[in-house]
Amino acid sequence: MARIQLRRGAFANIPTTGNLAGEPIWTTDRRTLHVAVDATTVVPATPAIEALSAIGAVDLANDLLLIHDQNATGQREKKITIQDFKSALNIPEASTDEKVAVVAGGTAGYIWGTDGTDGVLRMGAGLTWTKDSGNAFVTLAVDVVDGGTF
Repeated sequence: MARIQLRRGAFANIPTTGNLAGEPIWTTDRRTLHVAVDATTVVPATPAIEALSAIGAVDLANDLLLIHDQNATGQREKKITIQDFKSALNIPEASTDEKVAVVAGGTAGYIWGTDGTDGVLRMGAGLTWTKDSGNAFVTLAVDVVDGGTF
């Protein structure tokens, strides 16, 4: 009886020479499939984005986002729940939209606003802002303050 056996080994050891075009390669540590394009080129086998179906609704506690950690060693792909991602971005738990709080525990709103009337802050040409590394405050630097007319 004939059988098919894939080349296999650790991701770090994917061969870069002597491959046969179309040859499948399985990584035993990362559990990913790669295909040799030619003798020296191997590409990961992934579905085309347009072939993926859309998700109907998001389950914050169970659905995951995939993140590529450029600075990691070994496996760079990491996962995070959508709820944990919202927390990392300081988006209040009850918020179901893109509103955020400028500092932890702050009042949430659109940072830049959608039409100039609903933002946490709006900045003109004479403003800049910085946030301290300890998350205690945001500093707005103002060149000109114009109280306007009445």
